Amino acid sequence: VAADHSVDNTSALLAEWLGRVRSRYHRVLWRHQEEPTSFPDEEGPKHWSPARYEHVMRLRQEALEAARAMWADYLLFLDADNVLVNPDTLAVLVAENRTVVAPMLDSRAAYSNFWCGITPQ
Repeated sequence: VAADHSVDNTSALLAEWLGRVRSRYHRVLWRHQEEPTSFPDEEGPKHWSPARYEHVMRLRQEALEAARAMWADYLLFLDADNVLVNPDTLAVLVAENRTVVAPMLDSRAAYSNFWCGITPQ
């Protein structure tokens, strides 16, 4: 779990959540950094600048390498912009028994995992 460049109380909320659920997981890596609260090239807290994309990709690569090193069976990437509300989401994803799975996230922004130009059909 990583938290940085936050202008809200994300780190405090994550720390509280980890205090409650950490024992349910084999291993949780917690990394947070309070400063800086923004990227030099961003236009605002919701702007995904090139520096932000690079930073997030670097964090994901580090997490993937750490998971490989500890022979983790599963690795979950979830941006704070996304909220999983179904308590069975992880069980459903694991039950797919595939190498890579992802829930469909409905969004019209860059972090969506599908394009919203899809018709109901």
